[in-house]
Amino acid sequence: MKEPDPILLERCQQGDSEAFAQLLAEQQDYVYTLARRLLRHPEEAADVTQEVFLKVWQGLPAFRGDARFRTWLYRIVTNHCLNRLRSLKGKPNTVSLDKMNTERIRDQVPGPYAKAWQREQQEMIWGKVEQLPEKYRAVLNLYYQQELSCREIAEVLGIPIGTVKTHLHRARTALANALPQGRNDVL
Repeated sequence: MKEPDPILLERCQQGDSEAFAQLLAEQQDYVYTLARRLLRHPEEAADVTQEVFLKVWQGLPAFRGDARFRTWLYRIVTNHCLNRLRSLKGKPNTVSLDKMNTERIRDQVPGPYAKAWQREQQEMIWGKVEQLPEKYRAVLNLYYQQELSCREIAEVLGIPIGTVKTHLHRARTALANALPQGRNDVL
């Protein structure tokens, strides 16, 4: 996600609804994708996306630019998602994973299908990530999917940078242990 044009942000801060519609169009896919990744449920992600943009519209006049817009938006999305996860605790949430012998299949995949195989492996890994505690999922998503630095993640989540590094380490360890035997080389 790129930083929005400063002039566009200024127009939004002044209450220009057309400018906000443009900002929404530019940022909507990102916000939904992040919410979907954190919540693991399309309808919940769609609801949170709407709530986030309402919060952004209300909060833009007070946005001082001390942090980058991207960091500010990440924090709003992440906080809304974490709040939603807390409110949904106790409701059943299932993730279906195919139980197959990935080693045998990998050895049989011919060269031209390598890209498809890689995509399948990534889906399996992110399926395992979705089974991790929410604090680890959030850190892994922000680090690997959104390509934020540890410092930026600390800003977004409002936690010390050392905690981010600890969460990353523990999440990687838990993920390596959750992967089928011999597949931790994909980390």
